Amino acid sequence: MFDLLIRGGRVVDGTGAPGFDADVAVRDGRIAAVERLPATAGASDTVDAVGMVVAPGFIDIHTHADIALLTHPEHLPKVMQGVTTEVFSNCGLGFAPVTPEALGMQRAHLGALFGDDAGADWPWRSVGDLLARYEEQGIGTNAAYLIPHGAVRVSAMGMAARPATHDERAQMLRLVEEGMADGAWGLSTGLWYAPMCHADRAETVALCRAAGFFATHQRDYGAGLFAATEETVAISEEAGAPVQLSHLQLSGEAARGRSADILTLLDGHRARGVDITWDSYPYGAGATLVGAILPAWASDGGPAATLGRLADPGVRARIAAEVNDCGRDWAATVLLSARTPANRALRGLSFAAIAQRLDLTPGQWVVRLLREEGMQACYLVHQMDDAEVDAIQRHPAQMVGSDGLHLPGGGHPRLWGTFARVLGSCARERRVVCLEEAVRKMTGAPAARLGLGGRGVLRRGAAADLVVFDPVGVADTATYEQPESPPSGIPHVWVNGVAVKRAGSATGALPGRVLRRA
Repeated sequence: MFDLLIRGGRVVDGTGAPGFDADVAVRDGRIAAVERLPATAGASDTVDAVGMVVAPGFIDIHTHADIALLTHPEHLPKVMQGVTTEVFSNCGLGFAPVTPEALGMQRAHLGALFGDDAGADWPWRSVGDLLARYEEQGIGTNAAYLIPHGAVRVSAMGMAARPATHDERAQMLRLVEEGMADGAWGLSTGLWYAPMCHADRAETVALCRAAGFFATHQRDYGAGLFAATEETVAISEEAGAPVQLSHLQLSGEAARGRSADILTLLDGHRARGVDITWDSYPYGAGATLVGAILPAWASDGGPAATLGRLADPGVRARIAAEVNDCGRDWAATVLLSARTPANRALRGLSFAAIAQRLDLTPGQWVVRLLREEGMQACYLVHQMDDAEVDAIQRHPAQMVGSDGLHLPGGGHPRLWGTFARVLGSCARERRVVCLEEAVRKMTGAPAARLGLGGRGVLRRGAAADLVVFDPVGVADTATYEQPESPPSGIPHVWVNGVAVKRAGSATGALPGRVLRRA
């Protein structure tokens, strides 16, 4: 007698091997059988999966779920598309470990990126405190945590725009070591973002060595893509730590058309033993904080100091001039989120169009927006061709990561659509990868990369994180205009053997677990 019996499906097991017909049985939250079972086999719950694919639950290796799992623990944007494990914090952006002073600064600095935090309190300081918070409350998916470099740096030295001293670096190291002891899986860095952009090589290498694994939003993906990638490789080698290159992309005209070149560069380093892999999402647009457009020096001292500079006419003019000269394609840069009604009405318009409407330069519009929003605004930028997105996804070292932002009232469609889009548009319709390889990139590959034992592969004894989808009907429906739209063709999802989506509807169950590195 089983707890769950999924009958008649096509098993795609997460290894990349060809699919095969089998029943899947679950008992006590684990896979009990993957084989053709006799008709006499019984279960408390039986699902007819004829014509469907049964796969391991998807593992999103690049997320920003930190606050969303606290405010909306059922986690519908991911549950509805079959994601059963979230890996965060990423890009060095997050909130633990942290000192009380640094937590306030981080909330003011990063609040726009993490969306509405209504209903969440912020009592934690350590990684252990935060992870316990998820466990006490309950969460809809499993959670694996990376220590954010930004929180560690701000805790040691605020948002100072300079390299760390020896003592400050030692304090950061202690925080990383404590976070790893609390069960984190590694470190994330974001050398493009302030204040991490001011870190020198000694700081990044020391922290990555202490963590033993790091994911990185590297210093550049545009004109400096190749130099930034060489820096990522050098940090990995000097630290002796494997690296996950986050959301590999080619941003803007300076890098356009060079996907083959960057993949050749990465293959060369992999061939000589560098342990580097990468993730990406199947969209040509990226999204992040509007404040990240400002020159790095403007962030010195934190958000309050930045707003003070923006209030000074002379400094504001200097910042606007530098923003105008940063080489950004303002026609491709679109307002994604804002908090004031007047600016929310401009969502979906390009910065070029808004600036023209207001009789401003784009730089003047950026500084005005940040002043009016108290730094709390995000933008979207259309920066890659589909052919280059496909080329990156096709490489066997690539994994799928949504980089989804939980923005109130809208955002990037990658939050709700990434995994269904890979299965439908990429695998079925355009054959960028085959179905088995698509599933491997979303399950077995990220599980192996982090060392998530017993997850990511559908086999006897593994955790019963499962998704059933229609290989013919699975499709993303989220768009840039309507980003909060769940996918079609994914009727059933289980986390640790408990249904979180059944017959197309969310159950509201919270069976997720915090996965700690031993």
